Amino acid sequence: MNEVSPSPAHLEARATSSGSPRPGGRLRADLHSHTRWSADCLTSAEVVIESCLRRGITCLAVTDHNQIGGAWEVAAQAPFKVIVGEEVKTREGEIIGLFLKELIPPRLTPEETTARIREQGGLVVIPHPFDRLRRSRLQAKAIERLVDQIDVIEVYNARIHLGADRRRAAAFAQAHHLAESAGSDAHTPFEFAGAYVEMPDFDSPAEFLAALRVGTIHGRPVTPLVHFITKYMKYRKKYLKYLQRLTRPRAPVG
Repeated sequence: MNEVSPSPAHLEARATSSGSPRPGGRLRADLHSHTRWSADCLTSAEVVIESCLRRGITCLAVTDHNQIGGAWEVAAQAPFKVIVGEEVKTREGEIIGLFLKELIPPRLTPEETTARIREQGGLVVIPHPFDRLRRSRLQAKAIERLVDQIDVIEVYNARIHLGADRRRAAAFAQAHHLAESAGSDAHTPFEFAGAYVEMPDFDSPAEFLAALRVGTIHGRPVTPLVHFITKYMKYRKKYLKYLQRLTRPRAPVG
């Protein structure tokens, strides 16, 4: 799969199409993104859709942390393909499930998580697998254990800033004959389309995998400042929840 610089500028769980592909049946697919349903994101479904339309994204995988409600919100409103996904926190790091029908709980083993993804007919994706600056990455030993259960390796994440880590992910995917994906990992509106795959249209998880294998990856790293923005949003949400608890009316005593 080729990696080049980007040009300027409803999919339900079973991958049924509700949007129009680019001319020639090609999609611009951002395969890793977040909404306000993630603990470290404030972006509403409406803003997600507006940002994608403005940047020419015609297929979006919504992969909130340990949530799928945001994906269903976007899918209900978007005029383009939406893949329902979840970035699940396992005991050894994060795994993405795509084409999900049900929420997968966090803090399971990686093996349990991949099994639950597959039980739903979903695809197992390893996001930012070798990002040395990200503590949430799936541990290398777990990746090796799971290699026969992995469908896709994310080889370009716009929030990865070390080129060697992206190259290592691509080399691993190629060595194990795994499909390669790309995503912005957007937590803010301006990040969408920071990385995407230009690929043929599809109507099922199997067709999606085949399309990925002939797709072209586009991407460029986003500013490292996004990590500070994400931390701010996470702590802001925690603070607002704390204030709500303080101001909640208490039941009378006695």
